[in-house]
Amino acid sequence: MTISLLEKTALVSGAGQGIGRAIAEKFNAAGARLILLDKSSENLAALASTLQPTPQTVAIDIADAGQIESSLDPLLEQFGPVDILVNNAAAVTRRAPITELSLEEWQKALAVNLTGAFLLSRLVIPQMQAQGGGVILNIASQLSHVAVEGAAAYCTTKGGILQFTRALALDHASDNIRVVALSPGAVQTPRLKDIFGSAEKAEEVLGPAHPLGRLGQSEEMADAALFLVSDCAAFVTGTDLVVDGGYIAR
Repeated sequence: MTISLLEKTALVSGAGQGIGRAIAEKFNAAGARLILLDKSSENLAALASTLQPTPQTVAIDIADAGQIESSLDPLLEQFGPVDILVNNAAAVTRRAPITELSLEEWQKALAVNLTGAFLLSRLVIPQMQAQGGGVILNIASQLSHVAVEGAAAYCTTKGGILQFTRALALDHASDNIRVVALSPGAVQTPRLKDIFGSAEKAEEVLGPAHPLGRLGQSEEMADAALFLVSDCAAFVTGTDLVVDGGYIAR
């Protein structure tokens, strides 16, 4: 089955690497016009150089309302309206119980993982309303559903993303705006490689936790994302697609 996003404009946060990059590449191949956000201008430039047509890119901290107003608002006036928003950017705190986390670490997780999604959604929803509809895809996690030790900040914010998804879906169903979530399991990304020191070590440690016996790949998450934002999922809203190799089935 071939899915087309021709004539659609997609805004993807956290697009510089990992799942966000794979989503950007998949949407580009499906014909979407892209507006890509990331804190790293270098990662954005490297990605943009591989895509045709060349996407619009903005190096931005999505948790900073002032940056969104100054940098993103004018861009959307020129290249919007946005048909598809992917709230993918995320902050991962170090593994520790909350008694060892600083307030700054806790607040960073909330700011990026929840407030960032709020700010971008609030920005594009009026455009979607004016044009008669759209799709918001929130990237959650298997840790939206189950917890692990030392990850209270991440688990809490990703659990919040699921409720955010449900609430937005109800608020804007009458606007023909679908709001859905995607919950990946552990995925082989540059971030995971940095945490474990190598891709092989990440696979060794985390792969067995998944009944399929391996980590996910960013491209597999991008395939699921493409389905969720497409017309193939036209009757899907207010829910979550778990793509975790069976992680939460245990």
